[in-house]
Amino acid sequence: MQISPIQKSFEPQKQNPNFGHSIRVSICVEKNNCPLEFVNPAKDTKLYKYLNAKIIEALNENHYEKLRSLHGITKKTKKSQPTNPIYKDMIKELSEIDTDYTKLDLVRSVYPKNKLGYIVTGSDVAIAENIKGAKHLGIAKSDSIWTYGTTRTGYVRDLSKAVKNNMLNYVQSDNVLLRSKNDKEIMLRANFKQIGTDKKGQAIYDIDNFEFHENKSKPNLKPVEPEFIRYKNSQFVAQAIQDTIRHHVNRLLGKKS
Repeated sequence: MQISPIQKSFEPQKQNPNFGHSIRVSICVEKNNCPLEFVNPAKDTKLYKYLNAKIIEALNENHYEKLRSLHGITKKTKKSQPTNPIYKDMIKELSEIDTDYTKLDLVRSVYPKNKLGYIVTGSDVAIAENIKGAKHLGIAKSDSIWTYGTTRTGYVRDLSKAVKNNMLNYVQSDNVLLRSKNDKEIMLRANFKQIGTDKKGQAIYDIDNFEFHENKSKPNLKPVEPEFIRYKNSQFVAQAIQDTIRHHVNRLLGKKS
């Protein structure tokens, strides 16, 4: 199955290049040369997240490679399939339609329960990690382990729920969703195919093709709020970006943030 590249009509609005960007992701798989099958997050959460993680890793590789090069860090090798050149095409297309990713080629995932997940890009990764509560959740878990020997405490459970709601409300808002010039949500569809099995007989998948496309099944997105654009350009967000990059450097260097 061949999918054509995103059309020029899907390009984001140029007049407001500073709003946030999140992309909803649908995934299909081709098993044993059978027709494509939709991976339903509600029924096969593990496979959906596993394949989505492959996309996240590929989209983040340039960012981490620059950090490794800057600090003289050698990448740890691992036995895996060579990077599929299709990911290079995905990176190129995303860079062309997503100004946040163009400025900061960093992404992370956010998962609603039993629904399609989101890929958050650029400065919105920093907002999710430092402003919407993800960092505070990590600190709470560390404190809970030190105090109680477990993360299964009422405080961590309640905070985790609050953080997840904060992040989901953010990435799902009309201000943040990646949009076309027609004010339609742009989604990513990624198709994987089975290329073999591992020693345990589990299927091994690799990406086959992808498409960024307009979601025409939903109403047009509302105009981006001027207050949100100012927020994205604030020093508050700039500091969050610095904190996130510092955290990633410390992880590569083996230091605690």
